[in-house]
Amino acid sequence: MRTPLRLCSLPLALLLWVLVLPAQARVVPDLYEVVEAVPSRGTTDRTAASSRGLERVFVRVTGDAAIGSNPSLQPVLQRAQRYVQSYRYETEDNQLYLHLSFEPQAISEQVHKLQLPVWPNNRPGTLVWMAVDTLRDGRSVLRQEDYPELFAVLDSLAIERGLPVEFPVMDLNDQRNMPLGELWAQDERAAERAGVRYGPDATLMGRLLQTSGERWQANWLLIHGGRSYAFDASGDSMEEVALRGINEAADLLAQRYAVRADSAGQQSAVILELSGIDSFADYTEASSYLQELAVVSSADLLSIDGDRMRVALTTSSRLQNLQDALALNRRLQTQADEDPIDLSGYRAPLGSAEHPLRYRWR
Repeated sequence: MRTPLRLCSLPLALLLWVLVLPAQARVVPDLYEVVEAVPSRGTTDRTAASSRGLERVFVRVTGDAAIGSNPSLQPVLQRAQRYVQSYRYETEDNQLYLHLSFEPQAISEQVHKLQLPVWPNNRPGTLVWMAVDTLRDGRSVLRQEDYPELFAVLDSLAIERGLPVEFPVMDLNDQRNMPLGELWAQDERAAERAGVRYGPDATLMGRLLQTSGERWQANWLLIHGGRSYAFDASGDSMEEVALRGINEAADLLAQRYAVRADSAGQQSAVILELSGIDSFADYTEASSYLQELAVVSSADLLSIDGDRMRVALTTSSRLQNLQDALALNRRLQTQADEDPIDLSGYRAPLGSAEHPLRYRWR
């Protein structure tokens, strides 16, 4: 449970709390809800489905697609029904489905106990552009209206991985900003230009090539946070190499943003200085954002001086994880280092009172 910002040094007016949702990356809903096909309503089938469903939830929460093979998790999966919050059955096209909702707090406790990574549910929204080159039709942009089944499968996988994805509508505006040639060349400038209307946190570009009647290969480029990640995929179908693109993108983003407490669970305070706080609305919005950070266990207000506020953030994650989480909020702009190095060549550690993390609220 997070400790709210302490406001003891502020005027009474600032003690009033206003809930404002900050502009930030996509918050992924329903991480703890799954649907499993079952042969019957019997206890044995429900137990087995609960175990499968809980493993899927742990994949979403940790960002690790192979987490189910972790030996320490096996006893938890065997007792999956302990973590079921509610369930119901539904029949569709003569198939029985079990809808399961798992208890978030109980799962969070197990993640912490087993020292598993946690991928906060505030995740980079990813815009996916794809082009295809087939033996029969040649090269074209992959559009949802032309390949509805493929895009439905990609959507389902993204949900399984807990990765918020969006596909361009490919209207005249998109076609002008992202011509086929620039998409096939994976032109990063074109991706930046064409993505303005969607405002993504990350961009995934894929070119899918049919090399023979039964073989496909794909080249993927993930652009995020000023970095580019290139990777390849091969398979027996266009669907297979497309799915591998979504999977690999989820792996890369989870590796960057998933946090793991150290073995001792030690926590430390990181000092953050935030300028540009020009109004009460700015203050409440920034405060709400900081105390809701998944990598932060508590946030204590230290001082307010003009348009600047200083906050002590308590975290058990690495400093880089905290900085990556902060980078997802588009209202935060990193500020230049203002602390000179003294004559001995010493500089206080980043995140200390003498050398705080500095951002501007905009």
